[in-house]
Amino acid sequence: MRYDQMRAHVRDFFRDQLRAFHEGVGMNGPATETRLESLTGGAGLAESHDPCQWAGFMHDEGAEGFLRAFCELRGISDDLTPKERHLLLSELHKGYLAYTAEAITHNRELDTLDLREPAPSASGHVVSSTQEAEPELPAYVETVRQYLEERKRAGLAPKTEGEKQDALALAGEIIGHKPVARITKADARKTKDTLLRLPKNRSKLPQIRDLPLAEMLEIEGAERISARTVNAYISHMQSFAEWAENNGHATENVFANIRVKLPKSAKTDGRKAFSQAQLQLMYTHLVENPRGLVNKDEHKWGTLIAMFTGMRLNEVAQLEVQDIQEDGGVWLIDVNDNGPDKRLKNPASRRRVPVHQQLVELGFLDFITEMRRSSSRLFPSLTYTKQNGYGRNIGRWFNERFLPELGINDKGLVFHSLRHTMVTRLSQSDVQETKVKAIAGHAQTGVTYDTYFREGYRPAQLKAALDHFQI
Repeated sequence: MRYDQMRAHVRDFFRDQLRAFHEGVGMNGPATETRLESLTGGAGLAESHDPCQWAGFMHDEGAEGFLRAFCELRGISDDLTPKERHLLLSELHKGYLAYTAEAITHNRELDTLDLREPAPSASGHVVSSTQEAEPELPAYVETVRQYLEERKRAGLAPKTEGEKQDALALAGEIIGHKPVARITKADARKTKDTLLRLPKNRSKLPQIRDLPLAEMLEIEGAERISARTVNAYISHMQSFAEWAENNGHATENVFANIRVKLPKSAKTDGRKAFSQAQLQLMYTHLVENPRGLVNKDEHKWGTLIAMFTGMRLNEVAQLEVQDIQEDGGVWLIDVNDNGPDKRLKNPASRRRVPVHQQLVELGFLDFITEMRRSSSRLFPSLTYTKQNGYGRNIGRWFNERFLPELGINDKGLVFHSLRHTMVTRLSQSDVQETKVKAIAGHAQTGVTYDTYFREGYRPAQLKAALDHFQI
C-alpha cells in the first residue's frame, strides 16, 4: 500500500471524527467533563508513548487488533508488510494527536463568547469565525476515488484502472495532495517537469523503488521514462481534470495542452506488423516445433488463434470452450465477458470472429473437442491477475523467449503485433474497412452503420473476409 494512500485514509477518518465531535457540540453544547477528561487523557497517553505502545492501549487485542479494526473499517486489506504496518501505525498516532488537539481547542473556545460573531441566521445556525473561512474542500484522494468509481461503473478495465490509479497517485504526490479546486497551471507544469525526470521502472528496480520521489529524481545515470510514457501519464491526468471540471470540482482543466511534443521518429516507432517471412518462420515453429520451443497448448493454439483472428492477447487467453460455436455452418469464436474474471477492452470488443480456414485444417476443432471433455476453459493452466487478466504467461513466453529464439529482436514486434499484422494484411487485400473493424472489434462510425446496420455482417461474410489472410 502506498504511503500517500495511508495518509489519506487516516486523514479522512479523523476528519470524520472531528466533524462528528463538532456536530455533537453544536447540538448538545460543550463536551461533558467526562468526555473532556477522556480526550485530554488520550492525548497525554499518545504523547508519552510511541505509536505501537499507544495502539496497544487502544484495543483489547493490542496494536495488531487496533490495526485490523482500522483496516476493516476503511476497507483496507490487512495483508500489509511489516514496513507498511509500522507506517500506518505512525500515521494513526499522528492523526489521533491532531484530532484530540483540535477537539480540545474547539471545546475550550466555548468558554468565552466573541461578541463580534454574526448573529444566528433565520434557521438558527450560528456562523463561527472558523466557518467564515473558505468551505472545506474534498480531499484529493476522495475526488480521485469518486472519479475512478464512476469510470468503473462505465466499464473501466482493471488494467486501465491500475494505470489511472498510478498516474493520479503520482500527480498527488508531486503537488502535495492539494484539493483539486486548488490545483493550478503551475502545479501542472511542475508535474510535467517531474515526469520528464522520472526514472524508468521506478517501482520495480530494487535500488530506487523504496526511495522518496525527490531522491529518485536526483539519481544520476538512471534511464528516464520516454516522452511517449510521459504523455500517457498526462493523458490520464487530463481525463481526470476534465471530469473534475465537468463535475464541479474545478473551474478549468489545468492539465490541458501540456503534452510533450514527440519527435517524428517517436511517432513511428511503436508496434509494427510482422513481415511475411517472419510470419512464415513463426508458423513453422508453432506447427512443426523443430527446436522444441513450443511446449504448451496455450503457446501453440493461443498464438495461432491471435495470428489468424487478430484477437487481443487477453481475449484469447480467457476463452472458454463454449465460446467456440457453430452458426449456419460457420465456426465462430464468441469474444465476450460472460464470466467473473472475463473482461473486454470496450463495448466494441464484444463480437463473434470466424475461425480461419487454416486453423480448421490444423486441427483446431479437434483440439476443442478434446478440451470439452476435461475443462470449461480453453487454456486452464493460465492464471488470472487483476492487472493482466489471463494473458501474462502467453505474452511473456512469446515476447521474451519465442521471438528472441527466432532471432526476431525488433522492439516494435510483440504479441500485439499479430493483431496489427492481421488488420494490415486485410486492408492490403482490399477488405472493406467496416469488415476489418468488425473482425478486430473496433468501433464502427457513421450514420449508416449506427442507424441501419446494427445487426452487423453475417458470419459467412466475415469468414470470407478473414480468409483473405494467408501465410
